[in-house]
Amino acid sequence: MSFESVANYQLFWGDLHKHMTGPGADRSELDTVLEYAQQHLDVSVVQCYPFKWYRKGREGGIREESVGPDAEFESWWDDIQAVSVRNNNPQEFVTFPAYEWNGNRTRWGDHNVYYKDEGNPLDQAWDLTSLLENASDREALVFPHHTAYDVGNRGKDWDIYEDQLSPVAEIYSSHGSSESIDSPVSMEQNPDTGPRTAGGTYVDGLNQGHHVGVIASNDGPGLPGTWGKGVAGIWATELTRDAVWEALKERRTYGVTGDRITLWWSIDGHPLGSHVTDTVKRQAVVDVDCPLPLDRVELIYNGDVERVYTHQDTSKDEESDCYRLLMEFGWGPTPEYGDFDETEFDWSGTIRARNGTVTEIQPRFRGFGQTYDFTDGECEFDLVTSRDNQSYLLPEGDADRTTQGFIVEVTGSDDTTIVVDVEDERLEIPLESARATNHLFAFENECRNRLIEEFELHDEDINNPDIVYHNSRKVRVSRAYHESSCQASVEFDELPASDDEDYYYVRVAQRNGQYAWGSPIWIDN
Repeated sequence: MSFESVANYQLFWGDLHKHMTGPGADRSELDTVLEYAQQHLDVSVVQCYPFKWYRKGREGGIREESVGPDAEFESWWDDIQAVSVRNNNPQEFVTFPAYEWNGNRTRWGDHNVYYKDEGNPLDQAWDLTSLLENASDREALVFPHHTAYDVGNRGKDWDIYEDQLSPVAEIYSSHGSSESIDSPVSMEQNPDTGPRTAGGTYVDGLNQGHHVGVIASNDGPGLPGTWGKGVAGIWATELTRDAVWEALKERRTYGVTGDRITLWWSIDGHPLGSHVTDTVKRQAVVDVDCPLPLDRVELIYNGDVERVYTHQDTSKDEESDCYRLLMEFGWGPTPEYGDFDETEFDWSGTIRARNGTVTEIQPRFRGFGQTYDFTDGECEFDLVTSRDNQSYLLPEGDADRTTQGFIVEVTGSDDTTIVVDVEDERLEIPLESARATNHLFAFENECRNRLIEEFELHDEDINNPDIVYHNSRKVRVSRAYHESSCQASVEFDELPASDDEDYYYVRVAQRNGQYAWGSPIWIDN
C-alpha cells in the first residue's frame, strides 16, 4: 500500500517507557538489554526507575515503594547515561536517557522525564510544578502515563500541564488503556492502582483544551517493545535524535497495543498532531495498513465517536497475490503438571516459500533471547519460549514468554508452499490451504519421549491422554489473508464543527482485538 500523503516522513517504532533499574535489575546487563531491543525496535529509552522497596510495621511489615531522593540513585543514573551514549547509533538505532519521576506522583500522577542528550541531572523534585519549571530550562520532555487512575491517587491532574513540555501522553501500556472511562480497551492489568475512573483519562485532558498527542509504550517487564504492552509509532524525517525529538514535539506519533499497524491521517492535508486554523473542507483522510485483517476505523470528535468505517470489502485485487499470516511458536511443558527437567525451549529454524517469496517479516517478541535475520526472502530465527513465567509490572520480572511469533507476508499462488524448518521438523503449509483455514502442529512424539525419559511413563501407564497434548510444544499458523483485507484509505467528509476549538483523533481496530490510536488534529475556530 502506498502512503503518498506521508511525503518526507519515515515510520519508526519505539519503546519510550522501559524500566532498566530498580530492585532486582542487573545494571551490568544493560547493554544486553539494548542489544535485544535493537532486534525489533528503532528507538528505545534507556530509563532509570529510581525506587526501592521497604518493609514497615510489625510482624514483617507492609511493603512500601520508596519516593523521593536517595544518594544511590545517582550512580544508577550515571550507568543509564553511559549505556545510552554507547548504544545510540544514528540511522540504525536511537536512544534517549530517561527516568521515571520519583516525586509526589500520588498527588500529581506519574510522569517520565526524557533528555535529548546526556549530561543532565536526575531531577528528584518533590512537586510536579518544580519538575516542570526545571525541565523548561533544559532540553527535556515530560510525558504523563497511565493517566486514568484516580486523580490524587496516581491519576493525572490535568490542571498542571504544559503543552510544550508534554506534547504527548501514554494512552496504552502494560496497565491497559487510559483513553476514557468507556473506551473499548480495558485498564484492568494492575488491580493495586486500578480501576480507571473519570478525571485523569486522556479524553479528560483533551476536553480541558490541552494539545496532547499519543504514544503507547511498555511500562512493564522484560524486553523493550514487548508485544502486547504497547509500542509507539513515530513519523520522523530520519532515524536520528534530532529528527525523532522533533517528531515527538510535533506530535507526529501514534500508539499500538502490539501488532504494528501503519497509520497516517490528516485533515485537509494537515497531518496528525497538527494545530491549525485554515481548514475549509474539514475532510479527513485515514490511511491504514494492518499486519492482519482490519475491522474498523473510528473518528472521534470532541470525545465522542463521530464516524465509523467498517472494513467489509475484502475482495481480492486481481493484480496482487500478496498474503499475510501469523506464525506462533511455543506452549509446551509446564511445572504445573510436573517437575520437568526443562520448561524453557530454544526454537532455531528458517521460514521461506517454495514457488513463492516471503516479502516481509514482522516480529511479535515477548521476553529476551529473540533474534532473527530476514535476507533474500528467508528468515532465520532463534526464539526462546517458556511456560515457567512470572510477570510483574516492575523491572525484576519478565514478560509472559508462552509464545513468540512472526507476521509473515508471502507473495505466491496456489502452487506456493510456506516451509518452516524448526529443530528436526519440517512443516509445510500450502498457501492454497492456508487461505481457507489455520494449521496447528503439535510435537506430541517429542512429549511422549520426554514423559518416558523423565518420568518413566509409557502410553500404557497414562490414564488421561491430556497430559501429552497439554505438555507438547506447538506451532500455530493462522489463516492467510489477502492484503486487501488489511488495508484501507478512508475519507470522512464534511466533519462537524463547533464555535470553539475542536479536536479529532482516530482509533483503529484489527479483527483480532489489536488497536492503534493516532494523535489528534485540533482546529481553532
